[in-house]
Amino acid sequence: MRSITFLPLWAGVLLAGILGSAARDDQPGQDQVEAEAMGQAAEADRQFKAGDFAAALPLYEAERTSRAKLGDLRYEAYAARAIGCCHERLGDLEAAIAAWNAARSLDAKREDRGFEGYDWLLIGQAQLHLNQPKSGVESLTRSLPLLSQAIDRDHESDARLLLAYAFTEQEDFESALKHLERSLELAHLLDDPQRKAAILAQMGRVDLIRDAAGPAVEWLSEAYEAYLALDNEQEAAAMDRLLGDALMDLDLPDVAIARVERAAEVHERLQAHALLADDLQFLAGIRTDMGNLPAARELARRAVAAYHTAEEPTGEIDALVVLARGHSLDKDWATAASTLTPALDLVRLHGTPADQVRLLLLAADLERRAKQNERAATLLGEAESIAKRSDNGALKRMVAEARQAFR
Repeated sequence: MRSITFLPLWAGVLLAGILGSAARDDQPGQDQVEAEAMGQAAEADRQFKAGDFAAALPLYEAERTSRAKLGDLRYEAYAARAIGCCHERLGDLEAAIAAWNAARSLDAKREDRGFEGYDWLLIGQAQLHLNQPKSGVESLTRSLPLLSQAIDRDHESDARLLLAYAFTEQEDFESALKHLERSLELAHLLDDPQRKAAILAQMGRVDLIRDAAGPAVEWLSEAYEAYLALDNEQEAAAMDRLLGDALMDLDLPDVAIARVERAAEVHERLQAHALLADDLQFLAGIRTDMGNLPAARELARRAVAAYHTAEEPTGEIDALVVLARGHSLDKDWATAASTLTPALDLVRLHGTPADQVRLLLLAADLERRAKQNERAATLLGEAESIAKRSDNGALKRMVAEARQAFR
């Protein structure tokens, strides 16, 4: 299954309404505790907005204590919710979930159930990020009937989009599309172009993953235009890259190349090295399949350099393999084998035993074809040693089959 891009966690739209100080009226005659709570809230909000979450956290905790003394459920829940957001920004999602659960318990006692739904939304998104899909889906599903009662429907749209991501990961495409259709309907009602673009993009991804390339092209093209209208070049380029996959599925390589070349131009200008490398590697693969080996090798070299700049060794290894394939198709076995030397150095440092064995066997085969039998035997022996240490039957069989081929 092709990988998909997950919704950026804690998007600014989901933080809207977390901080409640702007709505807190300083009514005359409030006692000292109320005055303390107001001061704590104002300073906490200031620190949060300045990005000093470690400083904001104890202030929100103090405010929550003050609000509890006053029996002020609404603003105690605001404080608890903000405590969770501080923990989230500081990288402690478990503590964030605990704080949002506290806010949820408080909001459940109030008439405005939309806030309880919002708490469930934050909890569910955190659970998905913690790779707890079952809990995340349950929390997000619980948020929907509550969010549907809210005056603003934006958070229901967000919850459904998150559910669509989760169901897509589980390959439950029917459920994913159902939530996306409703999310898109809400985004249209809200006249929210940013949400519409994100939803259209995910509809395209779902159709791409479930091998419905035609509809995928339509959705991704709409998403591309939507991101362009928002002056979001990077997301528009991401749509071009996905369109490359969809167009190749429709056997339209020339159109796919044009789209991905356009994406590469944007990624190079934005110095998004890892994304540029992915574009270049995709283009190298197409050029290789089309038989244009010199162009393919040049694209692969550029991909290797971009992955190296991005400090992504796994991508660099893959690009070196593509480059080696370009040489081997010209039967330049010696150059193909030498191309894999830096890839072997990288896989020994960063690869799993399975990655190492596969690459060592490939390198050994290229060395054998280049008549470098001693080097081939050394690489084959290294692969055999790793397979034995890993106690992996499949890897042992791969090595045994390679030995048979070498005889």
